[in-house]
Amino acid sequence: MYLPIINTCEAEACSYNSGRTCHAGAITVGDTTHPHCDTFVAADTRGGVATETGHVGACKVAGCRHNRDLECQAEGINVGYVGNVDNTVDCLTYSPR
Repeated sequence: MYLPIINTCEAEACSYNSGRTCHAGAITVGDTTHPHCDTFVAADTRGGVATETGHVGACKVAGCRHNRDLECQAEGINVGYVGNVDNTVDCLTYSPR
């Protein structure tokens, strides 16, 4: 199974982020209409595997052109804040069908 890599993550407040790189094993993106990073966790504790770069495990945004059967088909994604709002972290690669 192909899991797209997270190229960059600007959500430096996320526990899985180190050096603008996601270290979660796999993230989940969205609800049915909005591409939120559901794996975003703002905490003092760091998580993930420091030697690994995160991937997209599932995408629930049915209206994204990269979504096929709840799996992301993009080569890679970028994650970041929307409108510089601290706790609104989205898949910035989202593209409507």
